[in-house]
Amino acid sequence: MTAFVSIIRVTLRQLVGRKRAVGFGLLSLIPAGLLLAASRARDVEGIDTDLGALVVTPYFSVVLPLIALIFAGSALSDERRDKTLSFLVLRPIGRLQIVVAKTLAATAASTMFVVVCATLLCVSYVVVGGEINVLPSIVVGGTMACVLYCSVFVLLGYLTTRPTIVGLLYVLLIENALVEELPRISSISPWRVGLAATIDMMPQSFPARAILGAIGNLAPSMPSALGATVVTAVVAVGISTILLSRTDSV
Repeated sequence: MTAFVSIIRVTLRQLVGRKRAVGFGLLSLIPAGLLLAASRARDVEGIDTDLGALVVTPYFSVVLPLIALIFAGSALSDERRDKTLSFLVLRPIGRLQIVVAKTLAATAASTMFVVVCATLLCVSYVVVGGEINVLPSIVVGGTMACVLYCSVFVLLGYLTTRPTIVGLLYVLLIENALVEELPRISSISPWRVGLAATIDMMPQSFPARAILGAIGNLAPSMPSALGATVVTAVVAVGISTILLSRTDSV
């Protein structure tokens, strides 16, 4: 087993403990439960609207960033807190590989729960009369948002000893407050980038235009969202690598 793969496996075990698995598992049930509750209060014809609303909130704007923040913020932050980062960087593995391995592990852990959440939501949608063909677009958009959040929050976890607090402030004040007032800066919101990809990929039969307002000035374009995801991830990983190379890790 290579050192790169070993770091990914160890990090996954560190990130996904029993308490987190249970907590995030329960969190993943919330959107599906809300959709089932909504179906009891209205006709089947209105379930499309309910699904669209729940895809925006809480799936994209609450559940996804919270899960990614916890996992990615801990990937390097826990190593510094436990004084184990210095031992890690002394191993015969490049700093870039360390950062990439940590980012991949955080992304894998986050995406796992995000996919579970999306699947449960879509199963509930099918139960109340919808179609399962909306699942791929929600999963793809959610995965892109996870990559964006994790690449940035891994960097944040290295820069500060309080990544969870700083990340929550960003999500609450910047993404969910400032961006709503200034839609032209919607591109700095990872969940809106992922949602833009989802809207573009939604089946033609689904009234995705009803949730266009949630992405601000972003175009509902999967290629644009993919490009933004790749560029952001490369830049964030690059900055993390440089900082890890130049900063005392003890």
